[in-house]
Amino acid sequence: MTNTANIVFQQALETALGITEALGTALGNEIVLVRDLRGRIRPVLPTKKKKDWPELDKYRSDLSAQLGAYAFDAARSVLFRDELTEPDVVLSERRLLKQRNGLSIYLLDRQIIGQDWMRDALQRTTTNPRVTFFGLKGGVGRSTALVNWAWHLAEQGKKVLVFDLDLESPGISSSLLPPDRLPDYGVVDWFVEDGVGQAHVVEGELLVRSPLAQGLDGEISVIPAYGARTEDYLPKLARCYAEFSGDQPESWAERLQKFVERMEKQYAPDVVILDSRAGLHDIAAVLATRMEAVTLLFAIDTPQTWRGYELLFKHWRSHPHLTTFRTNLQVIAGMVPDTGRDAYLQGFKEHAWDIFRDNLYDVTGPDDLDTFSFDLDDESAPHAPVPIFWHRALMEFDPSKGGIDRKTAEEAFSLFFEQADRLLATTDQD
Repeated sequence: MTNTANIVFQQALETALGITEALGTALGNEIVLVRDLRGRIRPVLPTKKKKDWPELDKYRSDLSAQLGAYAFDAARSVLFRDELTEPDVVLSERRLLKQRNGLSIYLLDRQIIGQDWMRDALQRTTTNPRVTFFGLKGGVGRSTALVNWAWHLAEQGKKVLVFDLDLESPGISSSLLPPDRLPDYGVVDWFVEDGVGQAHVVEGELLVRSPLAQGLDGEISVIPAYGARTEDYLPKLARCYAEFSGDQPESWAERLQKFVERMEKQYAPDVVILDSRAGLHDIAAVLATRMEAVTLLFAIDTPQTWRGYELLFKHWRSHPHLTTFRTNLQVIAGMVPDTGRDAYLQGFKEHAWDIFRDNLYDVTGPDDLDTFSFDLDDESAPHAPVPIFWHRALMEFDPSKGGIDRKTAEEAFSLFFEQADRLLATTDQD
């Protein structure tokens, strides 16, 4: 039996849920469990109806006694909806945990970071397709693939707009732009100036065309993380995630959407590519699930990679809007070795299928037709790996100096180009 004095984080929510469910509807039909920044939990009940309410007294006592370090004292262990200021606003981001026998139990999670992984897509007014390049870790070939695909699209005559949003580790900009071709300002400058209400001061000096597309029918334009006149990069970086625009409160996600839309309207691209920060930070969450973008999930076949994606997918499993973005996910097998490829890709596919099946695919029966579920060997499935083959010439890849070698691109990326083009065409039709 667990000592309540040593109860740990995940046990606290399980315990609070069990205590709440056991009382049924005695305290109301809807109860919201609020977990604060420390992880402490207390419920919000609909209304305090009675002076003598033994069920409430027991509920207070049980929560205080059983949640250990994650409890409030009995006197503060319960809140009431009609005591809250603007309860509809305060409770708006709750998510359903359990619904049974007329009782609905919700969770409102107060987090410093991590909330964007569970939020709905942002509203947008532009219609061009977007593609996010995402990976849990660096070193999986994400940036190299992005540069080559942008070149491939420009070769087809498309206008491509690339945002370098990996602000903690900017690199895509230098691959697409030689130092002497940088614009005056970059992404961090826009956010800092927007914070004081004057983003328009730099908006005309953020975008520049990449010489990589010179001689092609299309164009590649880049908005880099920083520009030639960007100074004090780290102090700016520390401020660009602020949640205000001028004098108005505005989330970073909303500010990013505003920024991207302004540039889309100015440039009118055929496709926008968003280079995401790696890892599980909220910045990556916005780009992966909230921008209405096809999201390419870069991976290599290692236990560390799959464990990381499993943690993310388990979190997504309870996403209130999972069905709106899971159809836009596609796994990319980066740096597939040049020997034993078939065996490597088979193992990769099996590992990817395991976590998709257990977390994101619907549980289906023999007569279920309209469900989001795929067999292991379904080549159209999001878990089916789109391969990018390891190539020695890519070890010293620097297109800003030598451009793109067509033979190398075809040998390493031909299947990736084909599948990425198909996903883009599907998005364009939608």
